[in-house]
Amino acid sequence: MPFEEKYDRLYDYFMQQTAITLALAKELGVIDKYIDLSVDVQKKTLPGFLGMAAFKMLRTIAPGRALNQITDQFIYAMQRTHDLSNIELTKISDREAEIRINNCPAVKRFREVVEKTGLDIDPGFMCEVETRTLPEVVKDFGVDLVLDLEENGCVFNAKLK
Repeated sequence: MPFEEKYDRLYDYFMQQTAITLALAKELGVIDKYIDLSVDVQKKTLPGFLGMAAFKMLRTIAPGRALNQITDQFIYAMQRTHDLSNIELTKISDREAEIRINNCPAVKRFREVVEKTGLDIDPGFMCEVETRTLPEVVKDFGVDLVLDLEENGCVFNAKLK
């Protein structure tokens, strides 16, 4: 099987499993528990590009470099589910950056799965969950993250504390 086909099939499977999980969590009324568990797991599996103490010192001494490391790692991780061509990075200052996702393929695929399967969730629900999960994950790094949803994408605004 060609690599691109394998990736597309795995991505579809991932979106199906995400849709099933979110629909079930909603039906059972455990969305808050799902978000808490997601935050806990993601914090424990973050890439160790810097130790926390070293990062806090770097954030104080060289905030621009710290912000670059955070945004570079974030964009690198986003490429699991988004094409780089859909991601825009704007540095507002040495302590603030904006990441915009346009024509989000994850939203498109999630919408297709929900419509095809008739699951009882809004196609934007996956993104709404992310608006609650991601800010909690990066809080320990001294980053205030605000995620605003748009029709076919979103905007992340990250500020170092």
